[in-house]
Amino acid sequence: MEIADIRVAGKAALAAAMQDARDYTVRLLDTLAGDMVTASPTPLDVPLIPIINPPLWEIGHVAWFTEYWCLRHQGEGMAPAPSLLADADRWYDSRTVSHDSRWQLDLPDWAGTRRYLLDTLDAALATLESRPNSDESLYFHRLALFHEDMHDEAFAYTHQTLTWPRDDGLANLPPGRDISLAGGEFQLGSERGRGFVFDNEKWAHPCRLDAFAIAATPVNNGQFLDFISDGGYRDPRWWSPTGREWLAATGRTAPRYWRQEDGQWQQRRFDRWLAIAPAQPVIHISAFEADAWCRWAGRRLPSEAEWEYAATHASDFTWGTQVWEWTASDFLPYPGFAADPYKEYAAPFFHSHRSVRGGSFATRPRMRHPRYRNYYEAHRDDIFVGFRSCAI
Repeated sequence: MEIADIRVAGKAALAAAMQDARDYTVRLLDTLAGDMVTASPTPLDVPLIPIINPPLWEIGHVAWFTEYWCLRHQGEGMAPAPSLLADADRWYDSRTVSHDSRWQLDLPDWAGTRRYLLDTLDAALATLESRPNSDESLYFHRLALFHEDMHDEAFAYTHQTLTWPRDDGLANLPPGRDISLAGGEFQLGSERGRGFVFDNEKWAHPCRLDAFAIAATPVNNGQFLDFISDGGYRDPRWWSPTGREWLAATGRTAPRYWRQEDGQWQQRRFDRWLAIAPAQPVIHISAFEADAWCRWAGRRLPSEAEWEYAATHASDFTWGTQVWEWTASDFLPYPGFAADPYKEYAAPFFHSHRSVRGGSFATRPRMRHPRYRNYYEAHRDDIFVGFRSCAI
């Protein structure tokens, strides 16, 4: 299936994708449960830190979300139908269950959580089979699929944060060069009648761009190492005021998960320290570091509109398979924005987050779309994020 097909795919393909996603989540649960026998501390005993969730809670939340939107949701202002688990809303509703409280809940055990995963999918697939084959009718099943794919990637962030083993997915980039684009007026955002659309992509609207030149690939480790070697972290000229505050608060002198050992730079990739690979994309970079590198290099970050234009107009624009990419744009609503029924998806994060585009090696291929808008706070560097640059 092609990258964007699942947004318009019919019931059979959607059911197969939901089964694939749930199989992936169940395998993750089974792996963690197996690790509990040999690991100390166990995967259940994760520290309370802001950038991760307790895995047992997060996996249960994935099942709850599918059940809530595919089976229980009965319309705006109406009470949801009962859950398969009496306390599911008290445990798993992220809208009401605060982050820090998730470590204190009387959650079902591993076996109970696994049953909930399997039972909610079976029920959702049965409901899907009886629905008309229309975009409106399939909306919540597609939403549940993409939500699960997002959390499956978030589990990879947890593996990296907690030094758990996992396969890596980075590879060398081709030699860097710029792509010159004519710009002009184009439609930014997703158009009506094109299948599933996240609410923050609504709706396509005219956007005019001047001609610009954008790198065909993200910045690599070797290019970023030149910035470090030139004293980039010590030179305030390259850092914005908020970037300087971030530097002072973190004491950072290199990207997160980098270190020097016997004069050689290394990078931690999950549970292993590896020599820096110069041609691989730089990863775990905050927006502040991306901004600083661009100033040092005499370049700039692309705007969100420039990134989308390049992704939809340049065949040699390489994106979506290795690292997410910071843009220069604040995460803002498009003109006429109205939240979809899952109101908490994007609206609470407008004006406080930075737009991020593309996808990473941990992103499921069906999630990748040139108009998909991801978003993070500028200081986040635990995610699989890098950046590319534009000529000034």
